[in-house]
Amino acid sequence: MSLYLFSAALPLYLFRYRGYRLELVGALVGLASVVQLVTTLVAGPLVDRRGARLAMRLGAACYVLGAALFLTSAWLPAIILARVLHGMGLALVFPAVFSVVPGLVLPRFQGTALGAVGAVNNVALAIGSPLGLLLLAASPSTLFMTALTTAGVALGMSLLLKVGGRALEPGRLFKYRAAWTPLYAITFLSVVYWGVVTAFLPIAVPPSQIPNVGWFFAADAVAVMAARIPTGYLADRFGPRWLLVAGVATTGLAISVLLISPSFVSLLVAGVGTGLGAALLLPPILLELTKRSNVTDRGTAMALYNTSFAAAVGAGSLGGAVLVQRFGFNATLVISLVACLAAAPIALATIRRLEDR
Repeated sequence: MSLYLFSAALPLYLFRYRGYRLELVGALVGLASVVQLVTTLVAGPLVDRRGARLAMRLGAACYVLGAALFLTSAWLPAIILARVLHGMGLALVFPAVFSVVPGLVLPRFQGTALGAVGAVNNVALAIGSPLGLLLLAASPSTLFMTALTTAGVALGMSLLLKVGGRALEPGRLFKYRAAWTPLYAITFLSVVYWGVVTAFLPIAVPPSQIPNVGWFFAADAVAVMAARIPTGYLADRFGPRWLLVAGVATTGLAISVLLISPSFVSLLVAGVGTGLGAALLLPPILLELTKRSNVTDRGTAMALYNTSFAAAVGAGSLGGAVLVQRFGFNATLVISLVACLAAAPIALATIRRLEDR
């Protein structure tokens, strides 16, 4: 919740309250993803060797400090440091959570469990995005104080955890398996559009449509939340291949809806579509990574998944800043649509080949 309060509100805060240029807005939005890429090199081995519990606590502490910086200072270096802390929190929390889940359930229910945990994450996104816009409309300090409070609650809860302790027999410091590569490629290509949307959709729509942007993010999160558990179950039963192809197709259609004139209906439909697409993609990818890793390297596998996701968001927001400035928002969306569709042949070719081995 602490992070997702910034999803729709941060670009608006930077652009309209602080008066930053589009290039700087894109850089600050994408900075967290860039930091996440670097931090992953430490986060994965940390989870594998020192335990997921420690990583969750450190990540929650990063969110607390990031929100505190936004609350206490409007100085650009303070905002940069806060976004660095957001990126570190992202790199630590999600891989730690997803690495713990498979050990808590029977193998035949791992996809369902991963979908369920992911759905809880989307509850925060569904509430946080529109709430962040409402809080920002009240005042930036109200937004930042709420983010600080929720992060503090998360940190307190992490101190109560009994799972995710230090590994008894840690593996190598950093291990990589070639079988993970196509899954990371599918993740990257199908998520690039999200960096474009999160950084520039709140700015690209007319002022009258800004509240509806919050509902786009809410619809996306609710759709993911509703569909992740059924998708996880289907992945357990039938495997990931066709679920991944369906996810790419659904996401592509949703991006196409964003190309039409924005309205409450179009943004709501697009949000439902992007959410369903993500729900069809993410649980199968996580399940496959679980199957292609073990307790000695699962933290690294999940951290690198997080990295591929962050790299896509960073590419969309940082690279998108140049493209939006030169060609416009819709043209940049079209480029991200082409990238998304390119993930489908990778899923058809590589997932089948790896299953046949």
